[in-house]
Amino acid sequence: MKRAKFKSLDAINKQVLKSRINIIMLVIFILFLVVIIRLGYLQIVLGDTYQEQVENAQYVEINQSVPRGEIYDRNGNLLVGNSSEQAIYFTRHRNMSNFEIMDVAKELSSYLTMDTDSLTLRDKQDYLINNYPNELKKIMPEQVTLLENGGISQDSFNEEAYEQVDEEFANSILSEEDLNTLAVYVTMVSASELNPVIVKSEDVTDEEFARINEDLDELTGISTGLDWQRDYPHGDTLRTILGEVSTNEEGLPRELVEYYQALGYSRNDRVGKSYLEFQYEDVLRGKKPQVKYTTDKSGKITGEETIQEGKAGDDLYLTIDIELQKELEKVAEHHLLSIRKLAEDIVQMDEGRGNIDYTIIPEYIDTVQLVVQDPNNGDILAMVGKQINEDGDIVDYDYGTLTATYVPGSSIKGATVATGYQQDVFEVGEVVIDEPLYISSDQPRASFFNTDSRVPVDDQRALMVSSNSYMFKVALGLLGLDYTQNMTLPTDIQQAGYDLRNGLNQFGLGISTGIDLPNEATGLSPQLDATDMLNLAIGQYDTYTALQLSQYMSTFANDGKRVQQHLAKEVRSSDANEKGAVIKSYGTNVLNTVDLTNTEIDQIQAGFYDVFNTHDQARDMYGTGWDAYHELEPKAAGKTGTAESFREGEAVLNQTYLGYAPYDNPDMAFSIIFPTLPGTVPFFPAQYMGQDVIKKYYEIYYGQDEESLYKYDASEFYQELDYGKY
Repeated sequence: MKRAKFKSLDAINKQVLKSRINIIMLVIFILFLVVIIRLGYLQIVLGDTYQEQVENAQYVEINQSVPRGEIYDRNGNLLVGNSSEQAIYFTRHRNMSNFEIMDVAKELSSYLTMDTDSLTLRDKQDYLINNYPNELKKIMPEQVTLLENGGISQDSFNEEAYEQVDEEFANSILSEEDLNTLAVYVTMVSASELNPVIVKSEDVTDEEFARINEDLDELTGISTGLDWQRDYPHGDTLRTILGEVSTNEEGLPRELVEYYQALGYSRNDRVGKSYLEFQYEDVLRGKKPQVKYTTDKSGKITGEETIQEGKAGDDLYLTIDIELQKELEKVAEHHLLSIRKLAEDIVQMDEGRGNIDYTIIPEYIDTVQLVVQDPNNGDILAMVGKQINEDGDIVDYDYGTLTATYVPGSSIKGATVATGYQQDVFEVGEVVIDEPLYISSDQPRASFFNTDSRVPVDDQRALMVSSNSYMFKVALGLLGLDYTQNMTLPTDIQQAGYDLRNGLNQFGLGISTGIDLPNEATGLSPQLDATDMLNLAIGQYDTYTALQLSQYMSTFANDGKRVQQHLAKEVRSSDANEKGAVIKSYGTNVLNTVDLTNTEIDQIQAGFYDVFNTHDQARDMYGTGWDAYHELEPKAAGKTGTAESFREGEAVLNQTYLGYAPYDNPDMAFSIIFPTLPGTVPFFPAQYMGQDVIKKYYEIYYGQDEESLYKYDASEFYQELDYGKY
């Protein structure tokens, strides 16, 4: 029997160790193989992709200030320009901490004097926490000790400090140098990496600019350049309509952050935030330069290369005629102040005589609005709004022409007549009896020119004398009714109410005009009953803007074509030396054509002509605008309106004057609103403003001689009030 062989313990251990080493070597080999395969995949398969990403990471569209496009009027007169100013910029390096930024701020603050008024209490509290622990220990010793011993966190300590440090304490500790440093820091700390922000641009002195330029190598991330500010050669003229641009400090306005960020803007971009600057932001904004940065391992910028130069925004040319605008502002101010003065004089005269049985409150005469446009293409030539404030000063209210709505009165009766034609209520030239209407459960209704008789009028004469009775009968016809004394009105007027409102809408009343501005009001259109419908037919129910009334009158002047109103005429490329090339033009856009025959249009136009120009001596009938307009050459046409309203419980009148000229070939249309005038008979003679508007237009566009503006005579007008003359 053979003896069994046994390995020694030492041999066994060696064999196990060898096996383990082999396994380890195999694992290492496999790992190396995986790494090699992975590196090969990254370099060969994805190499180009990663190289592109690396390159792209160095290309940054920086927030270097570039000028916005300029805004001009229709004749090339500058309305909004740019003025350049010296600016100090800061660019945050990659991985740059807030503490490092504070070090730069402390250094830069010795060169600059900053405005510190906008610093918040939180800014000051944070500065105290980081720089004045001993001073804080005096008012919160327990918390400082706990922080030093690790008993509370820094966040908890900060929250306690925010509670205990008030404005008075902060100001007692912080010196002017501290506040100046803090103001520099606050502007710098908001910067994103590799994206320059302006530290200071307003009132940078030549000395500050020169000193910083000399020491740029010592100021980390600091550079110098130019910034721009909007400049307004015509002062406050159209200032609101032109719009606002956000400041460097503001960046994207809070209420527009989401809107602009969705379009790819950065939070600190300067943007248009109202009216034309907002509406045409895509045109006016400049294109930022693209820069390729080179950084070292720490993220510090070591070099930069401009890949694409920045470009100023394109220029916007408006339909506005700034000469006409400024002249009509003078006209509006003259009439507003003169009518206010007329009211004051009448009140003073009546205190001695006591003959007038009307409530006249001069302070209510505080607003006038005017729109002038080309009726053929929708060009807005002038938008004028004026108000008298509580101090008695005239202030601009141009934006009221599209945001404020009023009950207009009889000026919209042309649309009522047109609706009557379309709904087969009356035919052209059909004679209707103007008479007081007695309707069950309603007050008697009559025309102002005829309060107690039966007078035959056709459509043309109804417009001339502003017959309420004719318009009431149009409304009754829409309800399928003929007038009978003491008749009862139906309760179901849904279809008839729709037909009447739709008839007004087709002329732009109660709907958007299409104006290229934000915040346009379309007016109030409350629910109708049958009585309300009668009021709507004479302009005593729904409310409209001056822009809507101008579009309405323009539609008749343009033979039934409702044209979109617009302020933009064209966009041109920016050129510092001359007009740039036209990039885009804004032409005529017909929104709808009113369904009327030529005969029907002509008949309403003839009625508008009579309003301004006809005195029927045989019947002793005057057009309601005859006094002010009949001497104009070339002749004009239009419609007047007076609506009853209330202000602070007192009865007042909204007066509207609409027209177009010349009558035979109109190239201007206008609307005037004088709200809350005294409720007197005769009305306060604001219609003379319309006369002066047309004269001023003829002077500028037709070369007619300049005429003085209408002067109101309190003595003459007092007699008319006393005797009730119309």
